[in-house]
Amino acid sequence: MAAELPAHIWFVRSNGGSGSYPVRPEGWRVVWIFVAGVVVSTIVALLLAFVGSTWLWALAFAAGMAASAWYFIGATRKHTDYSIRYSDYLKDKNNA
Repeated sequence: MAAELPAHIWFVRSNGGSGSYPVRPEGWRVVWIFVAGVVVSTIVALLLAFVGSTWLWALAFAAGMAASAWYFIGATRKHTDYSIRYSDYLKDKNNA
């Protein structure tokens, strides 16, 4: 049942039920894009801070983090199957 998720399902509900866990390569790409967004936001903010910008670094960091989070949350909500937990998915996948 769980191992045969539709193609548009990239995540399943975490075991705690409060998040999503990537089960397809597309889901992992979403995670890595989020991580890259966090890293780029941090680097840009640090560069602006070292240049001497008093508030622009904070604005750049906040904007980058918000964009990364917005993308991540939107993708996971759109591509998560909330009817199954990750442990159930693994159990069904291993027994298939």
